[in-house]
Amino acid sequence: MTTTTAVRSRPRRSDVREQVLRAAATAFLEHSYEEVSVAAIAKAAGFTKGAVYSNFGGKPKLFAAVVAEQFSSYIGAAVTDAIAAVDADGSHDAPQAVAASLTRALVTRLRLPALLAEFRSLAARDAELAAVYADLRLQQRQELQELLASTAVRLRLSPEIDLAVAATLLLTCVNSFSLEHAAAPTSTPEPLIEAMLTHVMTGILA
Repeated sequence: MTTTTAVRSRPRRSDVREQVLRAAATAFLEHSYEEVSVAAIAKAAGFTKGAVYSNFGGKPKLFAAVVAEQFSSYIGAAVTDAIAAVDADGSHDAPQAVAASLTRALVTRLRLPALLAEFRSLAARDAELAAVYADLRLQQRQELQELLASTAVRLRLSPEIDLAVAATLLLTCVNSFSLEHAAAPTSTPEPLIEAMLTHVMTGILA
């Protein structure tokens, strides 16, 4: 009688990275940057700390990867929803559609801006974190700039607009309004946020 021994295949690097990223997102969003350790993330993902370091280089860059992915998800979804609204109704106001979508995303993702604000505060006193933060913000701005460029025609974007300025302005407003709403929702309610973002988007799209 012969027996066969199952060979345990080594997980693909992309799969390891994805699992670590998911575990890190859950940990950071439930706690905070400082409270979460690499060891805890690795354990939750089912790997060693070495897997985290080999894929992300350490906690700062892992955090940046989480924020970048979360940002891409909700900003991209907001713009996609706005385009769908404009396409469905030719008379739909593009600035208001984008503002409404961003507002809905903003008030349901309040932990993300708070996490970024915490990281920014720590970066002010740590050169390594400052470098990671700068790269992250540049990546977010460039991504938003590319998104605006790719949807320019469907959102009726003015050909004369400076996309770098528009992306920076919108990014700053989204983060600022998120933090204000999270800290004091009665003084910065959802309708006010939508109205302010509509003004901003009108300036960008007009």
